[in-house]
Amino acid sequence: MSENNLESDEGLGNTMNSLQAARVNNLNMIDKRLNLLNEKVDKLLNFQEDLTGKLQRFNQGVNEFGRGINKLTACQGPTDQIDMIKRGRQPGDGTHQTDTQSVCLEILKLMKVAHYDASKSSERLDKIEKMVDSVDETTAFLGEMFKRSKIVDFILKGIVPWRKGSLIEFLEEVGSVFNVCISFLAKEQASRHTVNFLSNACACIQSVLHYYYLLYDSPPPPAPFEHRIVSVRQTELTAFYSVCQHEVLGGGRFGQVHKCTEKTTGLSLAAKIIKVKGAKEREEVKNDISIMNQLNHVNLIQLYDAFECKNNLTLIMEYVDGGELFDRITDENYHLTELDAILFTKQICEGVHYLHQRYILHLDLKPENILCVNYTGNQIKIIDFGLARRYKPREKLKVNFGTPEFLAPEVVNYDFVSFPTDMWSVGVITYMLLSGLSPFLGETDTETMNYIVNCSWDFDAEAFEQLSEEAKDFVSKLLVKEKSGRTSAAQCLKHEWLNDLPSKAKKSKARLKSQLLLQSYLAHRKWKVLLLSSLRKFPCSLL
Repeated sequence: MSENNLESDEGLGNTMNSLQAARVNNLNMIDKRLNLLNEKVDKLLNFQEDLTGKLQRFNQGVNEFGRGINKLTACQGPTDQIDMIKRGRQPGDGTHQTDTQSVCLEILKLMKVAHYDASKSSERLDKIEKMVDSVDETTAFLGEMFKRSKIVDFILKGIVPWRKGSLIEFLEEVGSVFNVCISFLAKEQASRHTVNFLSNACACIQSVLHYYYLLYDSPPPPAPFEHRIVSVRQTELTAFYSVCQHEVLGGGRFGQVHKCTEKTTGLSLAAKIIKVKGAKEREEVKNDISIMNQLNHVNLIQLYDAFECKNNLTLIMEYVDGGELFDRITDENYHLTELDAILFTKQICEGVHYLHQRYILHLDLKPENILCVNYTGNQIKIIDFGLARRYKPREKLKVNFGTPEFLAPEVVNYDFVSFPTDMWSVGVITYMLLSGLSPFLGETDTETMNYIVNCSWDFDAEAFEQLSEEAKDFVSKLLVKEKSGRTSAAQCLKHEWLNDLPSKAKKSKARLKSQLLLQSYLAHRKWKVLLLSSLRKFPCSLL
């Protein structure tokens, strides 16, 4: 008992240390951004002072020069007349006086223009000074707003709002701060240039919060390269890529996936090394390449290159580092809500809808084939098109492969498959996201497939207790025995459960029970995989 307490204390201490480190990093980042803003304001003030001094000195010089010209003009006539009389010439007879007067007039015109420009520059300086004063007021105003907002609690206490279902409120609060700020400044300074300047200043301040400003339903980032049509190259992979043999991203019946780097660009990618023993397996991999060449969607992993050698084929693909979906959401630091399940399911449906629009069936949709883009957001990508097939309406397609838990009844019965076959798998994944339970999982594969054929499932009362009726309705329309009765991907995207996310975000705050149940499910699955891989190492005669 004491050992368990010690372990829990150590775990709590480690968690607190990590939270403290995160807070320090967050505050340091904010300090740096604010210091940078202060430096820019200081530079602007110094520039204003220098320019003001120069213009004042210039104005003084202009005024003195103008007074000198006026004196010269006033005394020029009598002096010239006296000189001319002394020389025996009449004042009106010479042209020197006319030339001097014309020159003086030109100088006066130039000085007036210079004086006008100086006055305009002075007005501009006054506007700049008002801008600086307004920025100071803005900074003070924002400081007061932040003190009374949830943002400070978020930064100092390490509470991540979008994991607590309150992301919309958080974003509304941040947005309201800057909207009020802009309107406040617009009233203070009506000049269009001033408002633009202050808007830019607010944008600069807003960038401080960019790290925390995560839009919950933003689409996944596209691959860091343009979509390309890949042909298999009969050459050495190592001539173009550095493969990290020690960094294994995943594995399965096909082989392993390693992180790799393109030598010429430094681009991080994933190398899926597939062992092939015969012509049939080689053709299956090339079918995978052919399918991926047709896919260009943010929720589908992208192909970059391909290589073939004697014993294997290697696919170079887009690299994402968020891990498998179920591994991500079962992390102890992740707060899984119904909104999260909605976001994941919606992206899965968008990816499947894209496939079906191009008459492609995935036929192996399962949690292992759904990866998270990173460890912070909710964006996902569907992977592994090794079992995918092109659907031809006049051609009756049958398959006898897949993971038992996620197989549709028509696959188990070796009947014809089509688009609804994928939608059954989407229903199973959604059921598991919401409840943490596998709806058809039995003690053996045979028992599992019997449950599937009979469509024997229900909503576990305890697991679905806190979930919405919309969620249950969504699942009910997918886990239907008859293919014709299942909802299509396009219809799923229009379902009320996957829409009106802002209102759902305000309601979806409770942590789902599925998180703990999924941890148990994953542990059992990994133990089963490990056991099967160990048994394969023994000769059949020993079993």
